[in-house]
Amino acid sequence: MEREKVGKLVLKMTTDERKNIDLIKREFGTLNYVDYEHQSLLHIFVDGLYNQQKTLYAIKSLLSSGLNPNSLDDFKYNFIQTALYSGYSETFILEIIKESISKDLNVNHQDKDQDTIVHTAIYSDDYHGKIINIYKLLCNYNFDSTLVDHNRRNIVEAMVRENKFANDEIKEVEIEYNKQVKILGGKVKPNRKITLSEDEIEEIESIGTLLNIKNYLNMPAVGRDFEMKKLIVTLAQEREIPIIVGESGVGKTALVDQLVYMIKNNQVPNFLIGQLILEINPSDIVSGCEYVGSFEKKMKDVINICKKYNIILFIDEIHTIYGVGSSKGKNNDMASILKKRIDRDHIKVIGTTTKGEYDEYLAEDALKRRFEMIQVHEPKDEVLYQIIDKVLVDYCNNSGFYFKNGDIKANIIRVLMDATREKCRVYNDKMNNPALAISIIDKSFAFAKYYDDEYISEKHFIEGLECCDRIYVSVRNNAINRLRNLIGSKNENMCKILKIDFFKKKEN
Repeated sequence: MEREKVGKLVLKMTTDERKNIDLIKREFGTLNYVDYEHQSLLHIFVDGLYNQQKTLYAIKSLLSSGLNPNSLDDFKYNFIQTALYSGYSETFILEIIKESISKDLNVNHQDKDQDTIVHTAIYSDDYHGKIINIYKLLCNYNFDSTLVDHNRRNIVEAMVRENKFANDEIKEVEIEYNKQVKILGGKVKPNRKITLSEDEIEEIESIGTLLNIKNYLNMPAVGRDFEMKKLIVTLAQEREIPIIVGESGVGKTALVDQLVYMIKNNQVPNFLIGQLILEINPSDIVSGCEYVGSFEKKMKDVINICKKYNIILFIDEIHTIYGVGSSKGKNNDMASILKKRIDRDHIKVIGTTTKGEYDEYLAEDALKRRFEMIQVHEPKDEVLYQIIDKVLVDYCNNSGFYFKNGDIKANIIRVLMDATREKCRVYNDKMNNPALAISIIDKSFAFAKYYDDEYISEKHFIEGLECCDRIYVSVRNNAINRLRNLIGSKNENMCKILKIDFFKKKEN
């Protein structure tokens, strides 16, 4: 609708909310009206500097009628951000924020540039000397002061960067900022959660799998503190990107899952808080690209989404990017496109591969100078014990099967560790620990489900081991006999208890 018509409608607004709504419905046909930029009626009534008092009547009427203050337009602005860019007075802005908060306004909303409401006020030209009151009001309703924009600037840094605010005003905001942030160990530790709308998640997952929305019951990796530290330090570097190298089954992907788990639980340095990790599959990207240029267009979409949401790409088996999507006679496969974008657009990537594939594909390639290798080896015994123990707890929690006592579990862990050592595996088998031990656990719990048993026991692990052809037959038989002996000794102990009971009764 033209601004002139909206301005005339605004002048008809009064303190009578019912009358206001009738007038608006008559003009727009419905309160759910949206224009070509997906602006709601809330946006439309502030997308122009109209009579402020009467505009306030309109906004209050629309909010009271159930319009959502969190509706977003094509720029992901909420209507308060639209009002800020239109230049409404500080009093007006404070009033619509108060009204919207009573209707469940998301005070921590960020637009497509990751600007918060406070950032928007800073980047608008009409609120010099007035930022502090807007900021304090939002802080009263749990505004997260440490949110940063796409340039990683918090609100104080944004004010300094704009170079148009007085030093006294910056100092005033900075004092309030320091009050609001949570202090942990003497360092500012923001407590920022990832908040994405369903539309944003759908857009991101059109190209891959967003790991941040994955449900982790507990930490995915155990005993990988050194590798985790190296991964995070590499991500903090401007010109290095991490590639996790290790044999199949040692837990390369679990390291990335652990990073996501730590992000979700606010256990990472400030620069990673709120960071999105997106897993993409090269074969999925190239699928459906039938015509020349369609793969390049799809890769451009991937890069644009990564830039828009500040995403770190995760590519499992990253050596598969070579040759994917290339046209005959052209050097335009995924590897070539990523080489350019990593430097030009500062796209961060985490890759995983085996040592053999690293040597074959990456060691002599131009990508090598961009990658920092993080080697992951099989876990040592004490760490492997912790991993298997954690996996068993996870399986019990997920399946509803439990051990009758802890001794059973401890003995089973030792049997699995001994049976899956490197010297016990069939020659040249590619599966390593902890994946090999986990595969036996998975099969054992499947047998418990098959028999509809109440508990998980040695007999299920015996059958799980019988199905494992990755370890030598003699080793497998030895492990099975150890489990059978556990059952036998348990029955023997039970017989002793019964026998003692019998004689006690007889003496009495």
